[in-house]
Amino acid sequence: MLPFNTAQLKCVIIDDDQLSIDILNNFIARTGELTTIATYTDPIDGILAIREIDDVDFLFLDIGMEVSGLDVAKVIREHVRYLIFVTGHEKYALDAFGVYCDKFIVKPITYEKINSAVTDIIKKENR
Repeated sequence: MLPFNTAQLKCVIIDDDQLSIDILNNFIARTGELTTIATYTDPIDGILAIREIDDVDFLFLDIGMEVSGLDVAKVIREHVRYLIFVTGHEKYALDAFGVYCDKFIVKPITYEKINSAVTDIIKKENR
């Protein structure tokens, strides 16, 4: 197995709130290990793009959107390496793990929450 190469980790964010995307994108950039390649406020646009890209390392996905993030995850999970839900809906945590998410972060988000989730995933991959 090849070592985990953190220099090339590509991220996509899907959230219907642009402010949440901007904050999350700032935190992702601060990690130094991830690069956001696309953001979407429309989950359908996000689904179509991810299917086209098919080389996404991290998907940061909201749940409470016009099309539920849980439904989005069901149709694109195989196209992303790691799935992190970032949502204000704590009550969906069990459902989120049912669609094989790697991490579940409850808003409000902080840099520490994002960095911890990413670091955890990278450490597990390097074992």
